Amino acid sequence: MNYVNIFTESQPNPSLFGGKGSNLIKLIKFGFNVPSGFIINTNAYVKFLESSQIKDQIHQTLSEDYNPKDVFHFSQKIENLFLKSTIPQEIIDEISKQYHNLCEEAGKSSSFSIRSSANIEDSKKFSFAGQADSFLNHKTLEEILSSIKNCWISLFSPQALLYILQIKKFDVNLSLNNVKMAVVIQKMINSDISGVLFTANVITNNLNQMLINSTWGLGETIANNLIIPDLIILNKKNFQILKRIIGKKEKKSIPNPEGSSTKLVETELELRNICSVNEYQLRHLYNLGVQLENKFSYPQDIEWAIENEIIYILQSRPITTLNEK
Repeated sequence: MNYVNIFTESQPNPSLFGGKGSNLIKLIKFGFNVPSGFIINTNAYVKFLESSQIKDQIHQTLSEDYNPKDVFHFSQKIENLFLKSTIPQEIIDEISKQYHNLCEEAGKSSSFSIRSSANIEDSKKFSFAGQADSFLNHKTLEEILSSIKNCWISLFSPQALLYILQIKKFDVNLSLNNVKMAVVIQKMINSDISGVLFTANVITNNLNQMLINSTWGLGETIANNLIIPDLIILNKKNFQILKRIIGKKEKKSIPNPEGSSTKLVETELELRNICSVNEYQLRHLYNLGVQLENKFSYPQDIEWAIENEIIYILQSRPITTLNEK
C-alpha cells in the first residue's frame, strides 16, 4: 500500500511516519507493550495537498517571512482550504481496509485514538509536543477520516505556526514546505490510570532521578493541564521513592458513554486523596523507564496507560528541556 503502513510490518522512518509513528515502531521492535494500529504516512498528506490543489495556496499564504501577528488569520484561511477539500478515494480505500482489519483484531466494540505525527517532532532538538491535535474514542470510519483531516489541519494551527517560527530561529534550513504530517491510528486504551514518566527529573535537571505524574482515567487531563496530578520522584539507581505528593485530581477523563470523544467527570471522593499508582505499579514503571532510556540511549518522556492492570506504552520521545552541561 502507498499510504497506510502497519506498525509490525514497518521500519522506523521519521520522514514517512513522523517522530511519534517512528518511535512507536521502535517500541514494538524492542518488545514493549504498545496498542495495535497503523499509520497514515506522509505520502497521504502530500497526495491530499496535490490532489486538492491547495498546496500552492498554502505556500502563497505562508511566505518564508510571515510574522507572529499574521498567524491567526493565516491559520483560519488554511483551515478553510482543508475543510473544502476531499481526501482522495485511493487513500480512503487503504484506510478503510486497515480500519476493518484492526476492528476484527481489536473487537467490534473497540474505539480508536487518532494522533498527529509530524516529521519534525520528537527529535532530541525539538519535540513539537502539544502543537498538533489528537482525538480519542472514535468508533466509525467516518469519524476517523474527519479526524485525520483535522490532524493535517492542526499542522497550521496558530500555536504550531508560532512554534515553527521559534524553530526557525535555531534551524535556518527549516521551511514549511518540508513539514509534513503522518497520522497514527491505534486501538484506544480505556485507562484506569495514566500518566507521564520522565527518566530524568525535569524540574531540577537531575539525571539520576525519575519523575512521574499520574492520575485516574485518561491521560488528556495531564496533557491539557486540567488537573493537578500525583507527583512521584524516584532514585533512578535503586528505585527509592524520594518524594510523593498527592495531587487534587478533582476531575478525570473517561470515554464518553453516549458516543465518541471523551467526557470530563468528577473524580470519586475516595480516589482524590490517595496516590493513583501503587508501589507494584511504580516498580513496573521504573523498570520500563530504565529499559527505555537504555534502548534509546537518551532520557525519555514516556506516556503510559494502565487498563485492567496491564501497562501500555503510548509514546516515548527524547526529553528536549534538559539543560545538559
